[in-house]
Amino acid sequence: MEAIKLGKAKTQQITQFINFGNQNYDNDNQKQAIEFYSNAIAIYPANLKTNEEINGDIPDRNEILTKLGMLFTKYGTQLDPTGVHLFKQSLIYAPDDVEANYYLGKILFNNGNIYEANLYLNKVIDNIDENDKLYNSTKKALEEINNQDEKDLPIFATDFIIGQALSHTMLTSPIGTFVKMSFDKIENKYNDSVQLFPTDQTVKKLNKIRDFNSNHGFKQAPFEEFLPANLPLFEVKNNLSLFIDENYTLINQGAEIYDVCGINVPPELSFNFYKLVNNDTGTIAYLLLTGKSPLEIKDEQLRTSDDFDYQETIFDDYKTNVSYDTETIKVFMLAVAKDYFNDTVTKDNIEKTKVWGIKDAGFEQTFDKNDDFTLDDSRLEILIETNIEK
Repeated sequence: MEAIKLGKAKTQQITQFINFGNQNYDNDNQKQAIEFYSNAIAIYPANLKTNEEINGDIPDRNEILTKLGMLFTKYGTQLDPTGVHLFKQSLIYAPDDVEANYYLGKILFNNGNIYEANLYLNKVIDNIDENDKLYNSTKKALEEINNQDEKDLPIFATDFIIGQALSHTMLTSPIGTFVKMSFDKIENKYNDSVQLFPTDQTVKKLNKIRDFNSNHGFKQAPFEEFLPANLPLFEVKNNLSLFIDENYTLINQGAEIYDVCGINVPPELSFNFYKLVNNDTGTIAYLLLTGKSPLEIKDEQLRTSDDFDYQETIFDDYKTNVSYDTETIKVFMLAVAKDYFNDTVTKDNIEKTKVWGIKDAGFEQTFDKNDDFTLDDSRLEILIETNIEK
């Protein structure tokens, strides 16, 4: 992992801010502690380790991110989207951090999201000493998990909540469908950017959320006013040659994109769907690159809509066990093709399907692509080849 030298001046600034933060943290001055810790975090360089962290001259940033998460969530007793995001950021830098795993697991456990709570709390047990103050409460929570009643909640709760945090919303998940303009020719944009625009249904959905936010202390203009000044937020940057070979021509695309933050989200919160032509066969293919949470959200949206003959569920969960069905993913892909491009494709048209798993390394901003998808992966890639000629 690449490391850089922060320098004496910035090291002193960070140290001073953290010292002030610690003083206020110890005295339960939450607002001031958050301010000083946030000032310190802003000085750490993004996606790079510093020599000063490695040498112990300043704390590892995950320690500060975890403290901020504890403050925002009141030590794991309050479901705060910003706090959840901070814990997740901390775990990018230190996946085995006991406190970040514990408090994130505690929040999810208290909220009934037992699948991910079980994962984080088991990570605590794997890395904690039995004499640690958090050991007994972690063991107790794990023993109680299987006795909890089932709740109709998102399976991939952490990313779902982070989507809310990044979009500054208090109501549902502010993500909607965006497609390219019909006149936009994108054949040469295989590895270039494409401007997308919301569907009418998406505008209605986002405006409903914005109205709710405005009536509850967070003033937001209608989406029609927000969009023109913020078009780059909805301009998808294609890098298709990283995922499939260049033996395809891109002819259409769409995406599920969050309000406010747009495309500025971690890869696991992205959902991009492409219509391609296989240059060898001259037939249509569809490619989906998606994180698990936006896939779960889109799956529910299509299933509950009267506009689509889609009654499937990709992910099936029972307490701490989650499974997924590749056959259902195929049917889902056909429903998305209908939703985005008004294409009518049946299972009889499918010639070949390939599913890959993608593990994103947030700190290094790299990824590993595997020949199959597992629930440990942050994203999945699905390619469907059809017998439909262009």
